[in-house]
Amino acid sequence: AMSVVNNVKRRALALLAAGSEEMELVVAVDVLRRCDIDVTVALVQADGDGTTDCPSNPSGDPLVARCSRNVNVRADVTLAKYLQEHISDEASLPDALILPGGLEGARTMSKAPAVGELLRHYQSSSKIVAAICAAPTVLAAQGNLFAGRRLTSYPAFKDTLNGAGYAWQEPEPTDGTNGRVVRDGNLITSMGPATSFDFALTVGAALTSQEAAEKVATAMLYKWPH
Repeated sequence: AMSVVNNVKRRALALLAAGSEEMELVVAVDVLRRCDIDVTVALVQADGDGTTDCPSNPSGDPLVARCSRNVNVRADVTLAKYLQEHISDEASLPDALILPGGLEGARTMSKAPAVGELLRHYQSSSKIVAAICAAPTVLAAQGNLFAGRRLTSYPAFKDTLNGAGYAWQEPEPTDGTNGRVVRDGNLITSMGPATSFDFALTVGAALTSQEAAEKVATAMLYKWPH
């Protein structure tokens, strides 16, 4: 019941695209649901998606994305439909927006106007944006959103992000309590597949409480904080 604030469940929106890193997405969604957070997975479509012969979607199901290691993951809704039906103003934004990595997925999110629109809403609110691995580059590509903030990412993107005006850092597992994660205000970032649990638990703790997230970690047999 920790995640119920004023009798309303905390909500998170996780983005998915063809080429997203499936571990990073699924670990985040699973861990947040264990924290009793209401998570919706929304599909970001690339230009020209929705066609029946789309190679990234061999199943023909328009909500399925083939992820970076060829695991097919099915979203709950398209982002376009979610925005249309659920987002009217900042108050209607979910409490957190989750962006998994995966190079192709991050590229699609970088080019999608709907993702930029959503991120700009979050930038001017106090609600959480959480990006892992390649996904912090989406913030840069969508107009250097959250510029000047401390963040981390997959190390290959360090120079790109520093060049775009972010303060990139490499968190050690021993920095702070929450593992290889950097938090600066409402921006939470992390490094890659192996840091997915630290990332998800940090978001879970931010939306509920540190105690609730620690209980979830213990139940998963994960030692957290480190």
